[in-house]
Amino acid sequence: MIEGSCLRIYLTESGKIDGKPAMEAILELCRQAGLSGVSVLRGIEGMGEGGVHSASFLSLSADLPLLVEAIDSREKIEHAMEQMRPHLAHCLVACWPVSLMRTEYLHGHD
Repeated sequence: MIEGSCLRIYLTESGKIDGKPAMEAILELCRQAGLSGVSVLRGIEGMGEGGVHSASFLSLSADLPLLVEAIDSREKIEHAMEQMRPHLAHCLVACWPVSLMRTEYLHGHD
């Protein structure tokens, strides 16, 4: 196993970054930073500064929580965070060390 980092960015569907939908902008920033493994997860419910966001049949919110998660080498995650920092003023960002077992993703092999 090798050591890497996990980067998680918390967004909402209606959020904007640099005038674009937040998810679209973050994925582009991740691509520009050279991150290769990025996933977007849509939450069914969440609570934050904007109150409760829920996908219940009663509310049918169009502002559900989104998580953008990237796992890569520590160096690549740190580089990406530095590049993205000016664009993430209104986002919650978390980063922590991880142990990676499938190293082919980090080295570009199939």
